Amino acid sequence: MNPPLTRFDHNVFRKVLTARTSNDNWSRWFKDLQVSPNTSEIVVEAPSRFVANQVKNRFLREVEEAARRAGAGTSPLGVRVTVNKTDAMRSSNGRTVIAPARSGQRPPETPEPPAKRHPSSFHRFDTFEVGPSNRFAHAAAWAVAEDPGIYNPLFIYGASGVGKSHLLYAIANHARKRHPSLVIRYCTSEAFVQSFIQSVGRRHMDNFRRRFRQVDMLLLDDFQFLEGKEQTLEEFFWTFNSLHQDSKQIVLSCDRPPRDLTAVEDRIRSRVTGGLLADVAPPCLETRLAILCRMNADYPQPLPPDVLSLVAERITDNIRDLQSALHRLSAYSRLVNQPLTPQSASELLAPLSGLSRSAPTPEQIIAACAKAFETSVGEILDRNRRPIPSAARRVAMYLTRELTDLSYPRIGKAFGRDHSTVISAYRGTLSQMSTNKRFADRVSAIHNSLHSY
Repeated sequence: MNPPLTRFDHNVFRKVLTARTSNDNWSRWFKDLQVSPNTSEIVVEAPSRFVANQVKNRFLREVEEAARRAGAGTSPLGVRVTVNKTDAMRSSNGRTVIAPARSGQRPPETPEPPAKRHPSSFHRFDTFEVGPSNRFAHAAAWAVAEDPGIYNPLFIYGASGVGKSHLLYAIANHARKRHPSLVIRYCTSEAFVQSFIQSVGRRHMDNFRRRFRQVDMLLLDDFQFLEGKEQTLEEFFWTFNSLHQDSKQIVLSCDRPPRDLTAVEDRIRSRVTGGLLADVAPPCLETRLAILCRMNADYPQPLPPDVLSLVAERITDNIRDLQSALHRLSAYSRLVNQPLTPQSASELLAPLSGLSRSAPTPEQIIAACAKAFETSVGEILDRNRRPIPSAARRVAMYLTRELTDLSYPRIGKAFGRDHSTVISAYRGTLSQMSTNKRFADRVSAIHNSLHSY
């Protein structure tokens, strides 16, 4: 083993490296490095594989020059960048590996205080129920948050409502804690498209590219939304290449595997499949019950265990439907001021658990709401903001979400609106039902009138 250099000045090393790069680069990439110089090489230990790759790919010459100036001499000098073994789980051959969570066990995480935070801050790894259907995706997401770049890109796919967005938010939230200096951007694909369109129209493409390419981690949700949008996909292609070439972490979520994205070019499909694919299936009964118990604990009047078991047995497709059922039962119990029994809960869940067999169409729901609010279908679909048609429109959107298996974008298309309007209408109606019994009874009456479909 080569002896260490006795005159190596770490302060000079920092000063020269900062001068040759920038204070920002020092804070982002170099401040956590451990430098061990000897007579023939400089060994640089990084806190993660991601940081190590950045140093090797972008700053190796600068590190070598700073080492020479700090006392490493003028003889031929090598710079070896490794990952600090105390900061990464490593297998016997030195490669970082995933440590899958056991059933019912989640990685340790410091709980956040119950302060006012952006809703996405509640989507953390410790609030994600791990089960057989999602254990691999959860482990992969955890590994990427701990060590960005280890699986690049990470492509998470599964049906709507099974927890893909939760995992993306969890990656972003954990990576921000684990690597505070990283620039991390989460974005839905719809927002990506809208930003691209606006940037083209305003001739601000340089701003768009800086926003999405000058990041250390890009998380793009609902990738299927880009299908068929040729110009946006072309821009995504070059954004992906730029990030991937710089070893920046890319995480994508989608409602189907890449091979089923038929309206996406082969060159793009080949790139998004070049890392790790992780699927998320609908949760099993035990996982559904665990999810319900976690959500139920946040309600002022939690539902009894036998009712939660009934919900877990009846609602099988996705987590969003579980949440919707819990909202419905909790609101009913609170509004009528009576405890729920399995029998009464079963009656209330009947419309939800039989969606695929007897769901009314959006047109039928709109017609029922027009009749109940004494307005017309045309006024509901029109863009007027008069109180009665607007209220009928919100209720119709809510009931369409409750009584059909249509996604928010498809509901928005039926009403001539975007999906964010539908989400707002759904949440607003739920909120109004919980505080206004007369309004809740009115919505319930419309709901019951649609049972015959």
